[in-house]
Amino acid sequence: MKIHESYLARRRFLGTMVGGGAAALGAGMAAPLVGYVGNFREEPPPEFLVLDRAECELEPGESVIVPYGQIPVLLFRTPEGELRSFVAICTHFDCTVSYLPGERRIFCACHEGYYDLEGNVISGPPPRPLDPAYWKLTGDKLILALERENLEKALEQEQR
Repeated sequence: MKIHESYLARRRFLGTMVGGGAAALGAGMAAPLVGYVGNFREEPPPEFLVLDRAECELEPGESVIVPYGQIPVLLFRTPEGELRSFVAICTHFDCTVSYLPGERRIFCACHEGYYDLEGNVISGPPPRPLDPAYWKLTGDKLILALERENLEKALEQEQR
């Protein structure tokens, strides 16, 4: 009798261990999927953003990251004094890029990607140029948009 009882106890123990392992594996696979599916519920970015001119007054060589909803936008002033803006997301793996004024280029630290001041890829793994962000200074405001059409809509609203 003892042999038969120990055989059932071992079988139950092994079944519990295999079932627990399968449950842990399933939970480990489900957690990222739930997080991924949850991202679809985020609100889309606004059509345009209106900033006070003082918020984006930059000296030549300075830069700032502006949150456009959940999208970072890089605003910088070139050494010549020209204001430029791009979506600050690297086209390789969605890392945030930064402006390097001393080197006169935009840099992604994740995989050593470099862009010129026009947003074009210079070197590294990025497959395409940075996406532009459109802007217009009107009086004491800076209007920023990710689409040219939305910038035009914002300018029409400002004129009314």
